[in-house]
Amino acid sequence: MKLKIDKFPEYLINFTTVDFDKYFLNKNTILDIGCGEGEFIVDLASLYPKRQFIGVEIKYGRIIKCLKKAHANKLHNVKFALCDATLFTTKVLKSNSINKVFINNPDPWPKEKHQKNRLVNLELLTGIYQKLKRKGSLIIKTDSNKYFREIKRAILKTNLSPDKSIDPLDSSIPLTKFQKFYKKDDKKIYSIKVLKK
Repeated sequence: MKLKIDKFPEYLINFTTVDFDKYFLNKNTILDIGCGEGEFIVDLASLYPKRQFIGVEIKYGRIIKCLKKAHANKLHNVKFALCDATLFTTKVLKSNSINKVFINNPDPWPKEKHQKNRLVNLELLTGIYQKLKRKGSLIIKTDSNKYFREIKRAILKTNLSPDKSIDPLDSSIPLTKFQKFYKKDDKKIYSIKVLKK
């Protein structure tokens, strides 16, 4: 890997400093959990320059690509955390600090012996609820019907409520790289949006 993570310090979150707390003050902040190579969150940050964006990804190579994309687009409203998503959400983020959370196509780990590795579970959802501001929202999309049913069952055990608005999933939101592939192949995407009342 030619690019090093410390080449773009302005886009990398150091959540051990006071500056990290200041990042949230009086800002509309949107979190992308498992942001992959950053194409979705970089598109959003470009579309909404007055909002603040955070992408969380555990894989070093993907974070490098995220940092490179943010730098290439000269964005000043997006940062990335190289961290386990559940740890970041439950332990690092402040309560009532996030306006919106996206989880796009998390790995479904289809084999039964691997399903314990699934990202979306009650622990993560409870953490998200605590970190969302009042009327904050969570949008989850997956191509796995089985995983989707499991996610909905876990949501029922939280205080999150279904969004009953006319366009709850906001059709103006850009598609991820995977979602574009799925759409091209006519593959179904299962989606849900829930709110913190």
